[in-house]
Formats: sequence, C-alpha cells, structure tokens
Amino acid sequence: MNRIPDVSVYDEQRIMQIGCELLAAMHEHEAKQAFSATEKLMDWAMKDHGFKVQLFRFVDTLPTLHTSSQVYGYLADFLLQPEVHLPLGMATALKAGKIFRPAVAMTTRKQIEHMAKRFIAGMTANEILPVLEKQWEKQTAFSIDLLGEECLSEEETDAYRVRYLELVQQLSTATKSWKAQLILEEGMLANVPRTNLSLKISSLVTKADPMDFEGTLAKLDQAIKPILLQAVQCGALINFDMENYALKDLTIEFFKQCCEKYNFVAGIALQAYLRSAEDDAHNLIEFTKRTGRQITVRLVKGAYWDFEVINAQQMGWKIPVWMHKHETDACYERVADLLLTATPRDLSQGGIHLALGSHNVRSIASVLSTLESQGLPKNAIEMQMLYGMADSIKVAIIERGYRLREYVPVGEFLPGMAYLVRRLLENTSNESWLRAGDHERLPDNVLLESPHEILDLEHKRAKQ
Repeated sequence: MNRIPDVSVYDEQRIMQIGCELLAAMHEHEAKQAFSATEKLMDWAMKDHGFKVQLFRFVDTLPTLHTSSQVYGYLADFLLQPEVHLPLGMATALKAGKIFRPAVAMTTRKQIEHMAKRFIAGMTANEILPVLEKQWEKQTAFSIDLLGEECLSEEETDAYRVRYLELVQQLSTATKSWKAQLILEEGMLANVPRTNLSLKISSLVTKADPMDFEGTLAKLDQAIKPILLQAVQCGALINFDMENYALKDLTIEFFKQCCEKYNFVAGIALQAYLRSAEDDAHNLIEFTKRTGRQITVRLVKGAYWDFEVINAQQMGWKIPVWMHKHETDACYERVADLLLTATPRDLSQGGIHLALGSHNVRSIASVLSTLESQGLPKNAIEMQMLYGMADSIKVAIIERGYRLREYVPVGEFLPGMAYLVRRLLENTSNESWLRAGDHERLPDNVLLESPHEILDLEHKRAKQ
C-alpha cells in the first residue's frame, strides 16, 4: 500500500538549507578536479542512449574475448550501428585500416579495465589493503563485498567460505596498525569495528531455496558458523546484504537467527525500493526491542529494479518494487525516520544504528534534518557510498564531520563485469540522481524537491 504521510512532518526549509550547503561543497570540489578519459566516456554515454546500450553490451562481453581480432570485431559490431553516435576520436579509430585494429583493441581493453578498477578495488587482500589504507588516511572506512554470482556447486561455496575467513583474519590483523581516526572509530555508544565485511546468503549454499525455508536455514547456519565465530574473535562487523526479492524474507529471518545464536557485531541491508520496506523495518525494530540486540541497518534503495519488474511480469506476480523514483525516494525517507527513532540511547537497550547508503543529496539532507530534530549526535549514524563513485559528495560529507564508509567490491575481472555494468547503468540512468546532480547540473530546488509533496499532489489528483 502506498502510504501518504502528512508532508508537514518534514522540515523542508531545513532540508533545503542542508542540501544547498552540501551541493555548494560538492561543486567547489568538482571545480578542482580534472576530467579523466573514463569520465569523458561516461559523459558521452549519458548524452547518447544508443552509445550507452551498445557500450555496456560490449563491456559485458569483453571478459570472454581473448584475441585482438575478437575485441575489435565485437567492438565494431556493437558500436558501428546507425543508432549509435560515437565520439569523434572513437569513430575515426574504428574506421581506420586493418593495420590499426590491434592497437584499437588493446587501447579499448585497457580503457575498460581502467574503468573496472575505478569500481573494483582488487582481487585479493594483498591487493586491496594498500587501497583501503589510503582511503582510511582520507577518513574513509570500508565494507568489503566479494563479487560473484549465485553459487552453483559446493566447490564454489567452499571457496567463498575460505575467502570470507581469510578476509576477516587478514583485514583485522592489518588494520590494527593503522593510525587512529576518531571520526571513523567513535560511535555514539561504542567503538566502531575497523573491519567490516558484507556477505550474501547465495554465496554460502548451492541453493538458497525460500520454498524449503527451514531446511535452507539449517544449511546456512552450518555454512556461516565458522565465519561468525571468526568475526567474534576478531571483533569484525558482518553485514548481511540483500539480493533479489525472493531471498528477502529468508535473509532477514536468517540474520535474526544468527543474532540470537552468535554474539557478533551485526549489520543487515534494507531496500527502500521494495513496497515491503516499512514492514521490514518494523520487523527489525521489534526484534531489537525483544532481544536487546543492537544492530546496524544499511538503508539502500536497491540495485535489482529492472529484474524485479520483469520477473514479476513474466510470472504474473504483483510487482514488489515501487514503479516511480519519487515513490522510492519517499519510502527511503520514511524508513530512515523509523530507524532513527529506534536509535538506542544507551548500551543496555536494543536498537538500530542507521547506515545511510545513498548518493542522493535530497535523501541525505532529509535524514540529517531528522537527526538534528531528534537531538542525536553526528556519530549516531554513518554514511555509506559506493567505491569509485560520487567523490564530490563524499568530500562534502567528511567536511561536515560524519563517518563515511565505502562499499568496496573485491574480485576478479570476469565475475566483476556484472557488477561493473550495474554501476555504469546506475551512473547513466535517466532517473539517476548522480546524472542529474553531477552532469546535468539541475537547479538546487529541483534536485532537492520533496518526493512526499509529489506523492501528496498525485493523491489529491487521484481523489478528484
């Protein structure tokens, strides 16, 4: 059900003030930055839909291409289409003689690999540790995400479990020697772990089957036990990521079961693009009150919108996600307010520590306004953003004295391609806030427009 709150509960004047201050700081930072070749390519993709579609098809195919002739052939096949308008230099290179084709292929592969490295930190702990420490010195914490699709064999799940265990141990050991960063380590009630690892239940068992709810929970518990025991020993936070809607209830129930069984520092993601998001938030709040457990909730909007819509339509099911951006944005603010209200005021009570996973300045400003109105300190929450994206927003957040954590993908180039394409699509979506804020430079009042007022207006029109 689409809930229409009283729009007067939102302090739009304060939200606008905070939002304008953040935008001003962002633009000041952007003015100092050089425009890289990767950003130029992304900028062109935002301007030309045909180029974007064909470029991302090529990016998704590239890991399977092993020779220069294959790379050039697919690149030319995808991009030399009537509906595709190429940057001048690229068009000239693709139409050059055969002698130049190996050079074109090599340059293109290097450019795409460079683009991948912007969003994927590395393949191993040894590769990512220098990256993470450099970010730490810039007052940015991390949450590691192991890339890959759903595991289909026990060999794959065993490999993931080993990697999770290694990462918890290696990161916990290495980060002990890092210099102190009070803004990253001092929470409202207790110290915040330096090591933060995100995992998906689909990587723990070969088939996470919601239809076999109890049987799957038992398999998952057996698989995750050594990871959580290691996390308890190392003092690391383990965050349960959300995947597709079919696994949502299973993930929440498994998370709650683990919280009652293991005394680890616990976190879970909630997706505001789901119509069930408010009920899911109430579910977790009730759990913390009943058990006295304090948990972190990473509130995100969600990354599988297209899949959920298409899958539901094909199966004849009710679509589980909001169909319009302003509906998701409004739900995000409502859920954030619920979670902030559940912030524990001392160590003796259960509650929610909100981790705000968003690049949308309107969403951020709304939550910061609510934080102020509830009399909560800055370190009652933390901001979480994707590695390799929205650097100007990150700088603005750090300058205001908030804890910032990057969600850092780690993995090989091939399985990382699906992730890379999703990030590229997010960056260039017609409804992307990053596109509107960073590239189109829409006016502040448009970027900070209240989604609740849009819903309220729609509701009034529907009643006429």
